[in-house]
Amino acid sequence: MFVRKRIDYFLITSIFLVLAIDLAVFLFSPSILIPIVWAVLSLGIKGLICSWNHHHQHCKFFTLSWANRLLEVIMGLQTGIVGEAWVLHHTLGHHINYLDQSKDESAWKTNSGRLMPQMEYTFKVGIMAYPRALIVGKRYPKSRNKLIQNILLTTLILGLLSWIDWSRTLIIFIIPMIILLFLTVNETYHHHSGLDQEDAYAATYNITDRWYNFFTCNLGYHTAHHVQCGRHWSDLPQFHEDIKEKIPSHLYREPGFPFTLMTKVEKAFSQQH
Repeated sequence: MFVRKRIDYFLITSIFLVLAIDLAVFLFSPSILIPIVWAVLSLGIKGLICSWNHHHQHCKFFTLSWANRLLEVIMGLQTGIVGEAWVLHHTLGHHINYLDQSKDESAWKTNSGRLMPQMEYTFKVGIMAYPRALIVGKRYPKSRNKLIQNILLTTLILGLLSWIDWSRTLIIFIIPMIILLFLTVNETYHHHSGLDQEDAYAATYNITDRWYNFFTCNLGYHTAHHVQCGRHWSDLPQFHEDIKEKIPSHLYREPGFPFTLMTKVEKAFSQQH
């Protein structure tokens, strides 16, 4: 099968649809106002694609390597995280080292043992995301070479788009890429910060809100994801049920806006009917 799991067709279609709108706005907008409005409105959608990009790097959507590389180029232009950056910094870095803050590529603790505030964490981890991915890549040269190729290809595409129209390239692609890279890092702070544990079942916060997990494709079942990061995202709720007795009760969090609002509206609606 061309796509590993049929459920991923929805994500793939959405990713290509967002690309189509990006290009349509870039090429055909009669004024600069439309790209600005689209860039702002699409940040939320592309924020969701950040989580899908994360899942793809753990368990590829396609069975063919060229199709995966193409999708990664597109998601890189949408999220600021190009193909293989997730693999090196996150899968081969953070997932291996997250129980040891002295090694973790997404460490929330400083060398002196101080818990970083969220903004400090977001800036430091965000600004060092690609350098650290390249450092991890020294142990995995094939993956590192792919990352370098993807960085160069993405830069070439952005350069071509800038040659056509630099202002629209900046508004539709470059600025959202930078913002979403740091927003992705900001979100990871809530997954582990303050949990200095050797027990994998006690080192990660979880969110079981159904709306959050619907839109992020079960990113809230984060302990399950860390225990078996190669599992497809659609399998995480069931795996969470299998291991939830091992997860301390205080390691559950609310999802925040807008998902809490969606849940409240749903509950109010169900009570009225």
